[in-house]
Parts: sequence; C-alpha cells; structure tokens
Amino acid sequence: MPKYSNYVRTRIELLHNQGLHPAGILKTLKGEGLVVSLSGITRMIKKLRLTGSVANLPRSGRPRKLSVEARAFIDQQMRKNDEMTSAKIQKKLAKRGISVSSSTVRRSRKQQGWTLQRTAYCQLIRDANKVKRLEFAQRVLESGDTFHNVIFSDECSISLQSYRRTCFRMADEPTKRKPKPKHPLKVHVWGGISRHGATKICIFDGIMDADLFCNVLETTLVPFIRNKLPDHRFMQDNDPKHTSRRAQAFFEKESINWWRTPPESPDLNPIEDLWHELKFYLESKVKPRNKQELVDGIKKFWERKVTSDKCAKYIDHVLHKVVPAVVEAQGAATKY
Repeated sequence: MPKYSNYVRTRIELLHNQGLHPAGILKTLKGEGLVVSLSGITRMIKKLRLTGSVANLPRSGRPRKLSVEARAFIDQQMRKNDEMTSAKIQKKLAKRGISVSSSTVRRSRKQQGWTLQRTAYCQLIRDANKVKRLEFAQRVLESGDTFHNVIFSDECSISLQSYRRTCFRMADEPTKRKPKPKHPLKVHVWGGISRHGATKICIFDGIMDADLFCNVLETTLVPFIRNKLPDHRFMQDNDPKHTSRRAQAFFEKESINWWRTPPESPDLNPIEDLWHELKFYLESKVKPRNKQELVDGIKKFWERKVTSDKCAKYIDHVLHKVVPAVVEAQGAATKY
C-alpha cells in the first residue's frame, strides 16, 4: 500500500464517517488532486474498523543501536568538521561509552541527511577584499552599467590535452586508460573581449614579465582600441606585472583607461568562461598531438568561434548573474 500523508488519512476517515463508500471516497479525493488508489482506500478503512485509527501504530522490531543523544552527537561532530570519518566518530563514541561499528555510524550519518561529495573549491577571498567586491557590485547595479565599453582581458595557460576528462565504456568492460604525460607541453595565451568583439590574441612561451606584457598590449590591445573602441575601460586583474610602473607608464603613453576592479575576483571577468570553452574545444574537437596543432587549434577557435555575440553572452552572464550573486553573498565567493 502506498504511504499516505496524515492529511490524506484524515480525509479518508472523515469521508468514511460521512457514509461514502470507497469508490465515492476515491472520486472525491482525486477531484481534490490527491494521488490515491481504490485498494489503498479499502485498506485504510479496514484498518480504521480494526484499530479505530488510521494513524501508523508503533511497530515491533530491534531497537536502534544509537540513542537520540548519540545520533545528535554524530550530527554535532559532522557540523564541527565536515571531513570527519566514521572511524574517528566511532572512537569518540567509544570514549563516551557507546560501542558501535563504523558502519553503524555511516548508516546513521546517511539517515540524518549527510552525503559524501567531491570538495568544491572556490576563490580564496580575504575579508578586506570582500568589502571591495561588494562595493564594486553595488556600484554596478546602482549605476545601471551595461559594460558597453569595457575590454575584459586575461592570460591563460593551456596544456596539450588530447582527451576529454570523461568517456563512456561498457559496464562489463575494464576501465579505459588514456595516456597523459607527467609534464605536458604548455603555451600561454593573452586576449581581450568586449561587446564590440575580441582583440587579437598573443600566444607565447615562458613567463610574462612587465616588458613582455607591454609588448603584447602594443600589438593586440592598442590597435583594437584605436580602430573600434577609443572610449573604453580596460579591465585586468591585479597581477604585479599588470600594476607595475612599466605597465602604468605604458597605459599613460597609449591613453589606455585602466578600469580598476576589486582584487581576487576572477568570477567578475567573463573571459574566464571563454577560456573554459576554449579548453573544452581543444580537448574534444582538435585533440592536438603536438605544439603546432595546439597553437593552430587556439587560433582557429579565436578566429571562428569568438564572435561579438559570444562575447556579449559571457558579459551579460557576469552582469545579470554574477554581480547580483556577489551582492547576495556580501562580497564572498560565488558559485560562478
């Protein structure tokens, strides 16, 4: 018999006392939008006649191994440390004179609603920067800023990856293993996006310093500003090479309007989502086997996939989803 709520049980009892037969009760309850069956109603009426109540009666059986206090102790320990294992909790219970197995602890923990998950990481944000993030997000919302003239920029490191992170196999076949180098070949990419399209990209090796950074901007950002967006705001993170005296002198020389944004805020930069799409494209479509194929795949993606509409889509996501989420989280990390 399906489990009925206390409300359904009470309605069946009331309608039965009014003299309705089971078919009439069924029709009435279905008219109220309740999910019941004729056999279930018949059994409930039989139970009412035998016991005088439609409520569930206490059942016989083995008593619980853990008392209410012990279960509360398990819940308390999990809330104090969400990484605590059942074996550690078992030892703590033993010190309190409660001898149970770790499997009993696991079962009780599961019954209380605790479930195991992979640790979900987020950006580490210091308290001082939470205040700055909150103030920034509030200004954006209050001013009605649409990021119409903002160029969002960033660098990204891309490793040679020939396989996706997931694949399918038959249930009765062994796990598929795909080769992966211990230290895969890696290149770095700098780019910028705006509602008016994307800048050119620069693909380079090694570590970017302030001089290389300025050279990259001279060949990618400056031509884009002159041709498409003279009245602009340039957004970048607060990496030392971005904020160096050399970089600031270059900004002043080329009339680059650096739009200072809060630190520790990758979720407020829509180009981060574009880098994710680029990596997925490379590992699922290009599957490069050497450096040249990797570089060619990056260039192909940037030329064919990075349109003004795509850039606008990612910018709108930050504007309409991430910024309100930052305000709601009081400047803390968001899920984006």
